[in-house]
Amino acid sequence: MASRLTATVKTKKKSARKTGLLLRWSLIVLLLVVLLVLGIYLFLCTRVPEGALLDHTYINDVDVSGMTPAEAEAALRSDFSDRYHNSSATVTLAGDAYAVPLWTEDGSILSLDPSAAIDEAMALGHGKFLTRGLDWLAAQAQGQKLTAVPAIQGGDALKAAIISTGIDQVDTAVETTYTVGESAITISKGSSGVVADLDAIEGQILTAFLSDPWAVTYTIDAATSVSDIAALDIQKIYDEVYTAPANATLDPENDYAIVPSVTGVSFDAEAAKAALEAAEEGGEITIDLVFTDPEIDTANLEEHLFQDTLGSYSTNVSGSSGRRSNVKLAAEFCDGTILLPGETFSYNGTVGQRTKARGFSEAPAYQNGQTIQEVGGGICQTSSTLYAACLYANLEITERHNHSFASSYIGLGMDATVSWGGPDYQFTNNTPYPIKVVGSYANGKVTMSIVGTKTDDITVKITSETLETIPYSVKTQHDSSLDDGETKVITTPYTGYKVQTYRKLYDGEGNLISSEPEAYSYYKARDKVIAQG
Repeated sequence: MASRLTATVKTKKKSARKTGLLLRWSLIVLLLVVLLVLGIYLFLCTRVPEGALLDHTYINDVDVSGMTPAEAEAALRSDFSDRYHNSSATVTLAGDAYAVPLWTEDGSILSLDPSAAIDEAMALGHGKFLTRGLDWLAAQAQGQKLTAVPAIQGGDALKAAIISTGIDQVDTAVETTYTVGESAITISKGSSGVVADLDAIEGQILTAFLSDPWAVTYTIDAATSVSDIAALDIQKIYDEVYTAPANATLDPENDYAIVPSVTGVSFDAEAAKAALEAAEEGGEITIDLVFTDPEIDTANLEEHLFQDTLGSYSTNVSGSSGRRSNVKLAAEFCDGTILLPGETFSYNGTVGQRTKARGFSEAPAYQNGQTIQEVGGGICQTSSTLYAACLYANLEITERHNHSFASSYIGLGMDATVSWGGPDYQFTNNTPYPIKVVGSYANGKVTMSIVGTKTDDITVKITSETLETIPYSVKTQHDSSLDDGETKVITTPYTGYKVQTYRKLYDGEGNLISSEPEAYSYYKARDKVIAQG
């Protein structure tokens, strides 16, 4: 029994030694496995490329594995360009489509900034060294898919792209139109419509893109605002239609041929404005034209032209043959002059410069209070006679000057002195018809007349009032060439006057209509000078 016990003990000891040995080998194997796994893991940590993205990395479905951040950015921008270079928003308005281009090379509308996605991708595998192995294993197992969302920018560039389509020119309002007929103007009132609301369309495009930035193309119903009917400029139509009535007249550029009269055309502009405002959209209104006959139509002028003598006056011509010749020549220059209504006659302008080459002769004339010989002397008698004829024709006197001394050939206040380069005699045709100056010389008389068309029964009477008479003095001076007691008149005397003339108008029954001051005349006195021996 003792031996069996000893044998049992030996067996247990032997078994214990085997178990211990197995445990030691197990620990050695485990250590070796751990060292192997650690070695493999450390090797995997070195597999992560320095400065490059891990394998199986995708951004926007673009494989950027193994790329540097710069290479990845270039690849993503190239992909962005390929995808979006035809990106557009189709905007529909009034049945038409307008494609707004969203892609620009400078990225002023659509743009992509992939830097955040690239940084996030680079964060995997580029942290602490001992974590890189795990990152590498994760990348091999499932990779990483990241997104860099495109952005859209509103503002000037997008607004310009919208305008480039021509949508800003769309206006569905119907324009108001008009036609001018023979007796009336017909106005067709338009109707209001819509125009594109550019700011709202810009907002619609931004909203559509932000809701789906990957769609590339979008379809939008344009936002609109009301387009009112364009206002019709009634005054412009009036200016186009209006024709002032014009009397028949004569054409001085065509040998005074008759120019036909013109019937006036107009309409009530204020009534037209009110009617247009009250009309319904799409309605039609009619504006009657108003016709105004001229005061003198063509037939009237043809019938009555130069048929009446409106005023005429004659004066006796005395003096030298040269003076008489000058008076006659001046009358001939005036004869036949035609004045249209409103035109002014100038005696100097009509008679012209008085020269021998033009047929004038030397004759006595006044200069600085003295009597001298002057070429054209005496023609003041023609101007004075014409002045009197104009007064009796009831014409408007524009310019008239009296002589320094009273004239013997015409009454006080009735003369009209003239001088080349100095005083002129002018009158204006204030009648509605053309008038003509008729001048003649015969039997020692010069006659000046105004012929035209008598439109009333008024007659004219010219009266004068001598306000003051200025007597002359007699002066004697010694003249040794004369015999004792012999005398000789050296200077002919003139009595001076201050005179006011009046133009009095009478109706056909002889009733005084008006009496108005016509002209004030001041004639100087000239002393009588006698030489005595």
